[in-house]
Amino acid sequence: MKKQIFSFLLALCVAASMLICPAGAVSVGFSDVADPETARAAEVLRLMGVMEGYADGTLRPDVTLTRAQFCKMVIAAIGAEKDLALYGSTTVFPDVRPSHWAAAYINLAAKEKKIISGYTDGTFRPEGTVTLGHAAAILLRLLGYKDTDIGGIWPDGFIAMAESVGLLDGVGSADTGALTRARTARLFVNLLRADTAAGSAYYTLSEETALLSLDGGAGTMTTT
Repeated sequence: MKKQIFSFLLALCVAASMLICPAGAVSVGFSDVADPETARAAEVLRLMGVMEGYADGTLRPDVTLTRAQFCKMVIAAIGAEKDLALYGSTTVFPDVRPSHWAAAYINLAAKEKKIISGYTDGTFRPEGTVTLGHAAAILLRLLGYKDTDIGGIWPDGFIAMAESVGLLDGVGSADTGALTRARTARLFVNLLRADTAAGSAYYTLSEETALLSLDGGAGTMTTT
């Protein structure tokens, strides 16, 4: 993953975090989210266009996500939506026809970005629920980790690696089942400060960070 993409994503996250949580205060953007950290993560993703709330002002944090929905979030998070038109009419998985609402997102993630894979029978199962193991594998690939470098039995090895690099901070690894919207919001924010394959944290958000300038078009920012 190019550093520019992460810088752009990070800049948005920092800006949003400062607006939402100045001096340690937390503003809950969704009426049904009580946990401050989840509220902040969800609001950051909303501002980035990665996760939207419902018309009634709720997040519905306990609703689980499908594999197709998670793919859409990933593509939105890395700013690759401009390439969707190139992948809407192709078929990578037999159960994801061009008529499927998420076909372009899934095909782009699989063919160009190479961050998702299907099952042994060649299918993707877009309406199946996304699990912690699936999400960990996808986000680790975004951070530059290769599947061959991750040991252990699936999905334990990927979950253990995700935990060690900081992806699961506040998410936990005890529940490896279907991911909820709340846990997914925390995962995506953790992506910014998780350790990359190079072995160091990309960036660390803190209350001491002050945003001096932001150029979203260039994907750059200046902080204290």
